[in-house]
Formats: sequence, structure tokens, C-alpha cells
Amino acid sequence: MLRCLAAAALAASLLVPSALADMRARDNAMVSSAVMSAREPLDACGGRNLLDAAVPDGPFLEACKFHDACYRSGQLDQGVCDADFLSDMRQSCNTNWPKGSAAGKNAACELAAYTYFRAVNSRFGSMLYPGGVTEGQFGGVTQTVSEGLNGTRHIEACAEARNASNRKLRFFLTLHDAKGDWVATAPGVSSLSLQPGETKTICAGTSASWFRSAANIGEAYALTLKADDPSTLNPFGDLLDVDRLDCETASGKCVRRSL
Repeated sequence: MLRCLAAAALAASLLVPSALADMRARDNAMVSSAVMSAREPLDACGGRNLLDAAVPDGPFLEACKFHDACYRSGQLDQGVCDADFLSDMRQSCNTNWPKGSAAGKNAACELAAYTYFRAVNSRFGSMLYPGGVTEGQFGGVTQTVSEGLNGTRHIEACAEARNASNRKLRFFLTLHDAKGDWVATAPGVSSLSLQPGETKTICAGTSASWFRSAANIGEAYALTLKADDPSTLNPFGDLLDVDRLDCETASGKCVRRSL
């Protein structure tokens, strides 16, 4: 059993980006003081009422109190608050159950810490983050044209998508042809999840459609960056257009269009 817990904790730690695991913005005295001033008496891991029983504090009470205040204070974006939360919980695990003498309990604690982290570093956490905004921005764009089945030429546009908000958001890229007709959505049925300030490349093209190609997309196409607004409880999301590029098919040159 202890080996299973240790393996699970190790797997969980590998899933957390090192930047999230190592960052501790709260070590800045001014930031920590501002966050602490936003604390409220009932801050806890489960919050209040039913959640307080459903989400036990365990060894994470102080970490949860700081995390609640971090959200409330607005001093740090959601991603940094969550990163400090994970770091604080891991420190509590190591303090209460040192790896050298209580490896099994430490592994179980690490797994619980990661579970708590995943619960807040999510769409649910983004919804709870006060003063959260929904913003995103395109960066550089590259266009490629390649031959698919039966010699059909396909066009693919890859754009840098940046989370320009203060909370974790999910993004989609849509491709429309010169007439404004929808061609493709990327990443498809999933989404691109980005921490505040994080940038990743996302691509969409005509190869995903049986009927579209570089030949019939027209002289121009539009790329729209859409963000899932966490403020709504709609399980399928409420997609907002946050940026748009109009591109020339021949040259691949794109210009930003005001929304």
C-alpha cells in the first residue's frame, strides 16, 4: 500500500510544472503582508458550511488560509496563488512527515496536496478568483501549405496564444474562410489550458475537413482566439472572442482586427 502511495505521489509531482512547484511569491515580505491583511476568521480548506466538512483541513490549514487570502487580496494572479498553495502544502508534508523517517505518510500527504492543488487550479478556481478577467492575445503566426491525400493541398495556420488575464483560462482557436464560414476549431474537443501569462502555440487547418482545402478557403482567412469565461456555470463553457487576426492566404501575412 505504501509503495502505491509513493508511486502515486511521484506521478503527481511529475505532472506539476516545475515553475509551479518551485515558485514562492509569498516569500516577498511586502506581498505576504498585503495578503495576510486580507485574511478572514473563517478561512479554511473547505471554506464554510458543507464544504468545510467535505474538504478537511488536515495538515494544510495554514496553507489554505493563506490561499483564501491570496485570492481575496488581488495581490497575485490565480496561478501564483495556486503555486504558493502547492509549495506551502508540500512544505507542511515534509515538516510533519519527513521523507527519511515517514516516507509512506509523506507520499500520502503529497498526493493529497496535489489533489487540493488540482481542485483550485481549475475552471472552478478561476470562477472563485475575485476580480478575474477574461483576456487573451495572439503572438506570432506561421502558415504552411502541404499536400494531403490525393494531392489535395491543405493550409495550416499556427499562432501563439497568450493568457493575458489574471486567472487560469481555457482557449480555443477557430479558423474561418474568406466568406466568414467556419472551417476548423483547435484543439478540437479539448481546449488549451493556460496559466496567467503563459503562451503556447495552437494550430488549425483545412486538413481536418473532408471538404475544405487551400484551394477553396479563399484569398483570406480569419483566426479567432476564444476564451472560456469561467464566470458562468455552463458546463460547456461560455466562449468569448478575445483576439482576431485577418490573414492573406497567398502570403500568410496577418493583421490584428479590433473586436
